[in-house]
Amino acid sequence: MELNTIHHLNFLDNTIPDKSVQLIIADPPYFEVKGKFDFIWKSFDNYLTDVEKWAIECKRILAENGTLFWYGDSKKIAYSQIILDKYFGLVSNVTIHVYDRQTNKIKIEDARGFINTSERMLMYSNDVYNLTQCVYNIRDYIRQEIFRAKGKIVFKDINTCLGTATNGGGVASACLSLEKKEPAMFTKEMYNKLKSWLNSDCKKEYLIKEYEYLRKEYEDLRRPFNPIEQYKMDVLRFSQEGHITGIYDHDTVKPEKLTRYLIQTCTKENDLVVVPFSGSGTECAMSALENRNFIGFDIEKKYVDMGNKRVKKILDNPKLF
Repeated sequence: MELNTIHHLNFLDNTIPDKSVQLIIADPPYFEVKGKFDFIWKSFDNYLTDVEKWAIECKRILAENGTLFWYGDSKKIAYSQIILDKYFGLVSNVTIHVYDRQTNKIKIEDARGFINTSERMLMYSNDVYNLTQCVYNIRDYIRQEIFRAKGKIVFKDINTCLGTATNGGGVASACLSLEKKEPAMFTKEMYNKLKSWLNSDCKKEYLIKEYEYLRKEYEDLRRPFNPIEQYKMDVLRFSQEGHITGIYDHDTVKPEKLTRYLIQTCTKENDLVVVPFSGSGTECAMSALENRNFIGFDIEKKYVDMGNKRVKKILDNPKLF
C-alpha cells in the first residue's frame, strides 16, 4: 500500500504485509459515546464482534517486536480488553488524564458520581510473555560456544565463573534458560568473563563475536520503549490543546503532544506506524513530524481529506531538527 497517506478504505480491507508494522495506534469508535460514528451498531455485541475483527487484523500486521495502543472509554474498554488479551500480551493499562477537558468544569455538587476526566489506553506487545527473540538467539550462541569448549553445559561452573549464585541466576537465567519473562541483556563484564573462562585453557578461540555487535542486534530487534522521566508511570497527564484540536471538524481529536510522545517512546525513525481509524489525522501527522512512515485509514471521505491536508502541510515543510 502507498506509504505516508490516509486511505479512504476500511482498515479490514488493507493489503499491508504480515508482521511489517512497528506501531499501531488504534482510536476506534467507543460505542455510543460521542460522534455519529459511535452510533452505527445495532447492539454492543455487534460492536464487540467488530472489535475482534480489528484485533485479528492488527495481530496479522504487527511485527514481533511491535506495539499496539488501543484507546477506549473508561466504562467500556474492559470489554475490548477481554478480546484483545486473546491475541496480545498486555503491557500497561494507561489512564490518560486530560486536565483541561470541558467535563472538568462540571460543578461537584451537580455530579452524582466521580467526575470522569480521563480516557483509557491499553498498551500491548505482540507476544504473550513479551520475550525478546534476540536474547534467545544470543543464549543459543553462548550455549553452542560453551558446549564446543567444554563438551557440556554446567550452570554451577558458569555461575562460578561469573560470581553469581549457583541456582541458575545471573547470565544463566538471562541468556541460558527458558524462563517466560523478558530477559535483560547481560553486561559486557559478564560476557568478557565468559570469554576468558572459555579461552583460558585451550588453543581454540571461543565467543569470537564482539559484545557491542551482540548488543546492537539486541537493541535493533527488541520492542522499543524509551519513556522520558516525566511520563514513566501509567497515568499520562496532557492538555487537550484546544487551540489545536478545535481547528479540526471532528468529535474526538487527540492532543498532538500526547500522540508525539507515544510515537517517540515506542518507535524509531523510519518505522512504520499504522492508524486504523485516522479521524482528524493526528496520529498520521505526528508520525510525519517525527520522521516515521505511516498508513492511515478512514471510511469517511471528509476525514480522509482533512487528515491528508494536515499531513501534506507537514511533509511539505519538514522540521530542521
